[in-house]
Amino acid sequence: MRKQKYKGEGHRKRLRERFIKTGLSGFHDHEILELLLTYALPQKDTKPIAKDLLENFGSLINVLNADIEDLKKIPGVKEYSAVFIKFTREFTTKYFQWNIPKQTIFSSIDQLYAYLCPYYHGKKNEIFKVFYLDNKNGRIHEENFGEGTVNEAVAFPRKIVESALRHSAASVIIAHNHPGGLLEPSERDNKITKDILQALETVDVTLQEHIIINEEGYCSFRQHGFFDSV
Repeated sequence: MRKQKYKGEGHRKRLRERFIKTGLSGFHDHEILELLLTYALPQKDTKPIAKDLLENFGSLINVLNADIEDLKKIPGVKEYSAVFIKFTREFTTKYFQWNIPKQTIFSSIDQLYAYLCPYYHGKKNEIFKVFYLDNKNGRIHEENFGEGTVNEAVAFPRKIVESALRHSAASVIIAHNHPGGLLEPSERDNKITKDILQALETVDVTLQEHIIINEEGYCSFRQHGFFDSV
C-alpha cells in the first residue's frame, strides 16, 4: 500500500526553504519551534504544539531549558519529542564550547563568567565545574561534578587533586551555580572551598578562584576576600 503523503508537507517545505535562504532571520519564535519539531514529529501538525509550548513556558529559551517530564505534560509532546528538544539545548551548549580554543586563557573574572553563562543558563540543579590550568592560565581540561559528588566531603577534594596531578595543572578554578538562589556563598560553599584549597596545597597546586553564578550575575570568592582569610 502506498504511504499517504502528509497534508501539511507544503507548509513545512516553505518553512525549510525560508530557513535555507535567510536562516532564522524573520522567523517568529513559534515558527522556529514548529520547524524544529517537524524533525521529531514528521507526520503531525507541529504549529499548535509549538504555540502551546510557548504559552505554557513563556519563551523559546524556557522551552529549551524545560525538563523532559515538564515538556511531556504538553498535549502532543511525547518522550521522543521532549528528548529531541532537550538534546537540541545541550547540543547548542556543546557547540559554543567546541568553538572555544582548548587553550583558552582566563585572564579575568568577566571572561570566565562569559564562558560559563551559556552552560549554566537554565540549569535547575547545582553543578560544580572544575578548570585545570597551566602556568599561563591556559585551560588544559575541565570537568563537571554533580551536587551529590560535592556532598562527599572527602572524596570531592581528592578527585580534584587526582585530576590536577593527572593533567599536570599549575592551578585550578572552581565554579558552581545557585539556581533560583542567592549569590552569596553558603557555609557549605565556604567549607568545600577551604577543603579544596588545602588539599591542592599539599601537591603545590594553586586554587585561583571560586565563582558562583545565577541568573543575576556572579560572586567571586577572590573579590570578596575569601583567599585573604584562609
